Amino acid sequence: MSELFSNLTFNRIILHNVYKPNDHGAVPASVSLELTTLDAAGKQLLQERVSKVLGSGSGSLAMDVANKTPASCFEYSRQLLQANDTVFISTSAAIAHHHTSIHSSRRWPGGTLVIISGTTGVDNRRCLIIIKAEQQAGFTETAADGKITLAYLENLILTPQSKLYKIGIFYETIAKTSGVVDDLSAHVFDSNIKSDDDRQAAKYFYSGFLGLRIPDNAVQRTRDFFEYTSEFIGGMDVEPDRKIDLQQALYTYLKTDNSTTIETAEFSKNYLSNEESDDFNHYMQNKGFPDSAVTKDTKLINRKLARRKLNFTSNVKITAPAENFSDVVQVLESTDEDTTLKIKGVLLSQDK
Repeated sequence: MSELFSNLTFNRIILHNVYKPNDHGAVPASVSLELTTLDAAGKQLLQERVSKVLGSGSGSLAMDVANKTPASCFEYSRQLLQANDTVFISTSAAIAHHHTSIHSSRRWPGGTLVIISGTTGVDNRRCLIIIKAEQQAGFTETAADGKITLAYLENLILTPQSKLYKIGIFYETIAKTSGVVDDLSAHVFDSNIKSDDDRQAAKYFYSGFLGLRIPDNAVQRTRDFFEYTSEFIGGMDVEPDRKIDLQQALYTYLKTDNSTTIETAEFSKNYLSNEESDDFNHYMQNKGFPDSAVTKDTKLINRKLARRKLNFTSNVKITAPAENFSDVVQVLESTDEDTTLKIKGVLLSQDK
């Protein structure tokens, strides 16, 4: 898990309900006038759940702050981290009203805004967490006098189903623990971000509501991932055919996978053994690659992803389409001196 979210502690929590528009337009938010109280067990569970989805392997994204105006979540977060309880309640309500103002589509659900101040990371950076939780129905079980009963609950929130909530977190770029909050960095978790099919639903939350944008370095980060992973595969102490399979897996992950993000932990989980995963994660960490997800943009490596190449010590090179490389090139045997390949197809021509 990312160290940034490994020591998450909550101080104040407040809930506000927000709604999707009706036939007459925007529906005003229902705002709370008091802070929410949780017992120790409930607070611990919520801290662990939020830490898990924001941490490594969850698909959360580091974002750039695009909107720093007085009526932005960035500025509200700065105020909330320095506010007393009275100001915290009123300013958090302004976030709920802000959500109502940008919630323009009835396709996007309403829900509960859970606004939390706290600290995160080993250096206890002050942070402001904004959760948009969709409500669902469920049951609670009670056992008494030899009888087990079920009670129907209509408005459950923050269940383990991460697809039912979105999270934005603004945290101090440099830890100060007290005093004026200067600059804030941001992360966002939203399962819709990873899907090409629902980018508008994701964009309303991270862009329209939170005032964030995809970082400008997505193209460079994608190239870094490709080059670092290729280097790691090339240096592995495994059979040549295993390296070929893993390089094909890298092509699949970057070129044909429908996800709009890439992540070290995700690649490890899908394609590497446990031992290989540990080595790969450590390798990427030493390279300075983020342990959270980054937006995938293959502009700089499209040519490299189009064709695969095999280079031999004898200065022989073989190229083939990357899309079906493993179908047309097979390593039959490899020794310290020779490699036996099987090429699908017949020799058509040779350069003079």
